[in-house]
Amino acid sequence: MFKVKNKNFRDDLNIIIEKLKNKEPFAFSKYADGELSILINRSINNGEFWFNPDTDKTSRENLIKSFKFNNKDYYLGITCPCCIGGRPVHNWMKKNSGQNEEDLTWANIFVNSNHPHYVENMLPEYKKYEVVIVSSGDSNVGTLPFEIKKHFSIGKNAWIDDYGLVEKIKTYIDENNIKGHLFLFCAGPFGNILAHQLFEHCNQNTYIDVGSTLNVMLLGNSGKNRGYLRGGPSLKKVCTWGD
Repeated sequence: MFKVKNKNFRDDLNIIIEKLKNKEPFAFSKYADGELSILINRSINNGEFWFNPDTDKTSRENLIKSFKFNNKDYYLGITCPCCIGGRPVHNWMKKNSGQNEEDLTWANIFVNSNHPHYVENMLPEYKKYEVVIVSSGDSNVGTLPFEIKKHFSIGKNAWIDDYGLVEKIKTYIDENNIKGHLFLFCAGPFGNILAHQLFEHCNQNTYIDVGSTLNVMLLGNSGKNRGYLRGGPSLKKVCTWGD
């Protein structure tokens, strides 16, 4: 789907938006710094999720499976060399994902300088779908600028503590014959696992790991927990690829 050479930060976002406009089912799973720590088996606790290499091996295996899952309509966002670890980390993610390069794009595709474009051009497409969202139990989904058909709430460290939700959502899809819907995941590494397992279960819906992009709408001022959500200088940052 994406260009392999001469990739452009804005162009890749527009490709995703076009797929939404055309109602073409797909899944998008992104792996930023937190997910990277888990993939390389390094402990992390950022207050939103945490990982202990000694006790959370099965959960890490679930994330690795999502990272390596291969399907022509399953797309991965990986870290860019300008944001995390330079080219060695970027190249490690490309190699170890085992993905075709045309299925890879930026983990930051919805943020930094792309965020205003995301809000103005991608968010309105959500209104054209029946939307299912997975987000914090503190979320006020009524403040979103699009209607929500179903909200599955999660707590902190959901990728471990709320893992049973995977089967519950599969059952929801089956029992209600859910097709052509849009699933949005605001769930840290649980979003990766959900994008993988739900798409593998039913590829007739669209599943997008949108990360923190809806935080302010869902959580108000407490959701301004990223620089780009506070109007910081990152809104001017155009991320680059590791060609």
